[in-house]
Formats: sequence, structure tokens, C-alpha cells
Amino acid sequence: MIFAHKPELFPEEKVLPIAKYYHLPLHPPAPLQQQIINTCPINPEDAIRVENFVDLLQPTGYSNVELGCCMLPDGSGYIAAYTVYPSCTPKMLAWYFRWMNVHAKGMPEGHNLKYKIWNAIDHIDHGFVNGKDKTGGIYQVEALDMGQGEQPFYSIRHPFSLRDYGLTEQREKELHAAGCFVDCAVEKFYSLDSSHRLLPGTHLTLTLSRFCPYGGMEKRTREWIGYGVSDGKIYFDESTPAEMLNVAYMQKVLYHNIVESQQLNKILPELYAEYQAKPDDEF
Repeated sequence: MIFAHKPELFPEEKVLPIAKYYHLPLHPPAPLQQQIINTCPINPEDAIRVENFVDLLQPTGYSNVELGCCMLPDGSGYIAAYTVYPSCTPKMLAWYFRWMNVHAKGMPEGHNLKYKIWNAIDHIDHGFVNGKDKTGGIYQVEALDMGQGEQPFYSIRHPFSLRDYGLTEQREKELHAAGCFVDCAVEKFYSLDSSHRLLPGTHLTLTLSRFCPYGGMEKRTREWIGYGVSDGKIYFDESTPAEMLNVAYMQKVLYHNIVESQQLNKILPELYAEYQAKPDDEF
């Protein structure tokens, strides 16, 4: 599925020292992972119900299904993704997901080489909406087809407080004590042009990162396509388009996630050693 030809870098990107990571090969999912993706859909009864989405946040243990996708009876979509980072530490991952969002000097407008090296086929741009932190949301420009020619999309991941949706102070302390960290967002979609007009569609995403039993880190991610949260309530966005609400689309998401996780695991130790002590906007 991976298209071998990567997009040509801009001249000003080619001279940046991190361009060396862009040229490293991408690798498809392992045969077992590919087999699991190909056998989707999973049984909807094995999905975490959206009203119980914080149930994902446990220091140990796993769900019946950690990798797969399906349509749910209410017409929404469900994705369970499991990715591993055997070579990475929490500090490395936390550093990268901040550092990546700060555009460095010398990068062309609308392109983020720090993001492209994570998945050179599909990634284009990524950054803080307010230019300084994630409180204003994080935008991304990417495709999901691993170079098959589909139009990239522009989306913003809007953060929210899990304390408004059932995460207790006690459980939060337990997660912190176990070395877990959590990322949650409502993803909205916008036009690629300068107007960034709001488009139909909403995804609710939740990721738990924690130590992996056999070393490094693991990420357990869930995505409820068609759902969002606002003002302490969960809502269904009936505008979510049919092209997002099907198993083929969700299989692409799973394939994309596995490929990029493998790549980040490969490059992050060296990247962290090279740049973690430098200002975020400098190479």
C-alpha cells in the first residue's frame, strides 16, 4: 500500500539538517497487524461505548479488542488502535509532540519538516493554532492513503477536560503514578484554503500512553467517528460524511497509524539526542 515516491522537499527544506530523516524508508505493518486490519470489521459488542469512553484510561490491562474497527448500530464509526514504541521513553514522546508543533526557522510557510519526517508520504503541516501551546488547538494537514493520491485534509484537534466527562481525581492520580499520560481531543475539519471554512464531520479521540510490559511505551487509542463533546455532554454530529463512516476509511486510519508509529520509534532516540537541548525553533 505504501507508494514509494515521496513528495519532493522544497529547496529550503533540503538544506535543513533533519532532512536526513525524511529519506529513511517507511515500512508496512507486520503481517499479523495487516491480517488483523484486513479482517475488520470487529464485533461492535467489543467496542467501548462512547458514553463510557474514559473506561480506556486504566494503568494496566487491555480491552477485548485493541486493534480493529467497525460501524456501530447508531451509525457512528469506531476505531481501536494499538501501537508500540520499544525504543522510546515518556520524556522522548512528550518532547517530540511539543517540539514538532513549533515551526523552526527556515521552514517554508504551510510545511513542517518536523512533522513530515514522522510520515514522509502523508504528512504536510502541523502546529499550535495559537503559535505557543495546545490550549488553542492543534492543526494538521495530512492524507491517510500512504501516497495513493487522495486530497490532503486540514483539521484541528480541540482539547477538552476529561474531568468534565467522568475522569475522577483519584483515577487521574493513579494514572500519573503509573507513568501514564493522556491525550484527548475533538477533531473538526476545515477547508484547505486560507478561509479554513468549517466542514462537516467530527471525531472524538482518546489516547492512553503508558509503559509497555516488554519495554518502551505503548499507545492505546480509540476514535469515535461522528461523536464530539461540548459543555460536559457527548453529542452525535449528523453532518459527519459517509466517506468517514465506513470500514474502508477506518482501515486506512489504522494502516497509517501503524506505519507512522514504526517510523517514530525508529527515528526518535537519535532525534531526541540531537535536538532536545536546543531551542524548539532552531536546528
